[in-house]
Amino acid sequence: MALPSLNPVPDNIETHIQRLLYNPSDPEIGPWLVELIQNSGHMSTGDDMRWRLLCIVWLTAEFDIEKGWPYLMWLNMQEPVMSVHMSQILIEAVDDFNAHVQVAHWMHEADDERLITFFQDFQPIPAQRKVPALMKALLTQPTHPKTGLWLDIFCRGTASDTSKFMRPWRLLAAAWYAAAYNPAQGLAYLQTLTNGAAQLSPADNRLLTEAAAEAKGLAALTQLITDCPNEQVKTLLADFGHPDLTAVVETTFANPPDYSRLADAVKHTSEDVETFKRTLDQLEQAGLKPGSAKLLDLACGPLAAQTVLLASAGYDVVGVDSDIPPGYLPLPGVMSWFKRNKYKSAWEETTHAYYEALAQQAKISLNWRKAKIELADVTRLNLPDNHFDAIICHNYLQHAPDVTGLLAEAARVLKPGGLFLADIYPFAGLHGACEAVDAPWGHLHPTFISTIDKPLNRWRADRFQAALAKQFTIEQWLPENSNQAQQFLTPEIVTMLVNDVTEEELTCHRISVVAKR
Repeated sequence: MALPSLNPVPDNIETHIQRLLYNPSDPEIGPWLVELIQNSGHMSTGDDMRWRLLCIVWLTAEFDIEKGWPYLMWLNMQEPVMSVHMSQILIEAVDDFNAHVQVAHWMHEADDERLITFFQDFQPIPAQRKVPALMKALLTQPTHPKTGLWLDIFCRGTASDTSKFMRPWRLLAAAWYAAAYNPAQGLAYLQTLTNGAAQLSPADNRLLTEAAAEAKGLAALTQLITDCPNEQVKTLLADFGHPDLTAVVETTFANPPDYSRLADAVKHTSEDVETFKRTLDQLEQAGLKPGSAKLLDLACGPLAAQTVLLASAGYDVVGVDSDIPPGYLPLPGVMSWFKRNKYKSAWEETTHAYYEALAQQAKISLNWRKAKIELADVTRLNLPDNHFDAIICHNYLQHAPDVTGLLAEAARVLKPGGLFLADIYPFAGLHGACEAVDAPWGHLHPTFISTIDKPLNRWRADRFQAALAKQFTIEQWLPENSNQAQQFLTPEIVTMLVNDVTEEELTCHRISVVAKR
């Protein structure tokens, strides 16, 4: 490990401390901390006091209590329990360096009575304004063992905070702790919050959903709940991860029309047309012809490209999603057309170039009158059993918060022997983050935090394959490599990434799936 020289202490010492905290138990850091503490005794600004105290705690708790303890006692006026003043400085330092989870780990691992007594009143809980950012950072690794320790402290430490701001985050922490770490204790925290309710109220479910969405943790928490072995936890959180469709409509029409997120859709035209042509070939090979076959475009998306293309090609197709073109949103009442019209106009203005290019490249006239699009929860479809001849689900499974629930629902509405077609873009691929990253595969670094609104579940290919195999017979599983990824991939890059990710995963761009029920 590269450690900076401390003679003198560098001006950017905080940057070095932040970097070293990513691997806080490296044995080389212990002697370096001793030298840093000795060489910085003259530094007395507020910033210096914070990082210096954190480093003393780090040395004492992680490496050598005998060397660190005298410094702690000198700063704490020889009192065995951390003073209120020192607690204030330390929590500010913990906030500065996002070291909440690490300090919780040190507190939990302390086996020296002096250190146990010293920490007994301290709680590494951030200032309210920093809670969302911390939750977002922690949800990048939602089952990390150290995170569970901190969530427990957070749930206990905020039990008396009844503020409106903290309730969503208390719900999130308790639900997360229950689903991923300690179902019994997490359930107790949830029941305290909900006055013993067997299931979250719609209001609390909305608060929890909004907090998870803000922290980019919708997919992660939904999957944790799905995998949780405790039925009480599952029952209490049964509605989490399922969109409130009424709220979707209300929110859409309560805000000014803004479809700027779709402005660059034209860049994806070629890929969408390629998907359409491939789907037509697969349907034809299965003997599913326009005019007779019933299709479901599962998670059709706000542009519903495959829905309108297949409808224009003569298929009886229904597109479903919780994010659909505004003209198809259910809005009853006399004023519905007038109110919806301005949203349609804004949407058409934003997407006109995309649909024009789509029609030109697909060599087809788009027929929106034939396109049936419905607002729906894709894991709770209001559709009959055994209804469709084929289901397509393109470019969505990697985003699905509840993959197993979606596949089970797809199997329910698909006819026996029906066709299931999907494209999966694995997270480990070069562009798996669905956003620009600082370096090739930068999204695989532990510190990566996503900025996109649409969550990624980060499933690996073998997990998708196993989930699909439970509901369908997989006839084709075709990984497609990225030439660009193969050019970028070097032994140096491989060593910097997650250890167990294979070269095949890193270079895979897309997996095309053909399955039957």
